[in-house]
Amino acid sequence: MGVGGLYCVDLPLVQEFMPSAKRGWVSGLVTCVIPLGVGIGAVLGAYATPTIGWRGLFAVGVLPALLALLVRAWVPESPRWLVRQGRSEEARESLAWAMQINPQSLPLPTAERQPEFKTNWFDLFRYPRGLAVSWLGKAGAQTGVYGIVLWAPSLLVVLLKVTPQEASKMMILLTVVGFVGRIAFSWLSERIGRRKSGGLLGFGAGALVILAGYNYDATMFGLSAFWLILAAAMFFADGGFAIVGPYAAEVWPAHLRTSGMGSAYGFGGIGKILGPLGLALIVGSSNFVKPDVPVPEIPMAFLYLGSWFFDGRGGLLFPRL
Repeated sequence: MGVGGLYCVDLPLVQEFMPSAKRGWVSGLVTCVIPLGVGIGAVLGAYATPTIGWRGLFAVGVLPALLALLVRAWVPESPRWLVRQGRSEEARESLAWAMQINPQSLPLPTAERQPEFKTNWFDLFRYPRGLAVSWLGKAGAQTGVYGIVLWAPSLLVVLLKVTPQEASKMMILLTVVGFVGRIAFSWLSERIGRRKSGGLLGFGAGALVILAGYNYDATMFGLSAFWLILAAAMFFADGGFAIVGPYAAEVWPAHLRTSGMGSAYGFGGIGKILGPLGLALIVGSSNFVKPDVPVPEIPMAFLYLGSWFFDGRGGLLFPRL
């Protein structure tokens, strides 16, 4: 609940500090730090587990939570929200804080309080297209990505006969490539637009994920083809969050931005269930809780995951802006 809430609040907050021309680029960069957390987890899992154990890893995980509390005390309220509440002086001080200038050097906002913009969650259903785009886009993204991320370490152990610590080391490559993908598509979303970038991401991730599944027992350059192709797929799959997240906020009116994005992120969270559960049902696994795929069914399992990328980020879902 805490992590989901932070994501749904922080991304719209950053967007409301940014000028519209830089919103996509900066919002995408915000999402780039998420793979860094996953990468740090992989590094700790690979090198620290033998020393501190899983309880020690949980203790380390408390540190970023403390940092989040410090940020809450440091960052002021959104200037756009303050303007809508008629708190013009506070809005000017908030924006001046972000720009690192004297508040008196900025003009006082002239917009008056707009009580008709009081948020009602049911107002989201007055925008069915925005609802469909943001909810389905998030569902497709999270089903595909979390299906890979949750299964990949165990599959590396099963397919490549490596230890869990070695599998954690191999996951570092996937997180690094995902981080690079987020930076790349944060920039690309401003260059060619969200719609075309979303199409490129969807088809690139879907094709490579399926290709990885059909090459689960092959080698490339003396290394596992499954591992290398999956890493390439993460450039598109994980990189897509640099577009899907910000877009899910941009598609809504300002007074519904946080509620709209939060609802999309929450609805997309079913992907964390549909990924492993759907795989288990399709391949006939008897275990619905953890990865337990019969090795000969790997291609079908990854065909299922790849299809979610085509559905969620295939570009056709993204209306023209």
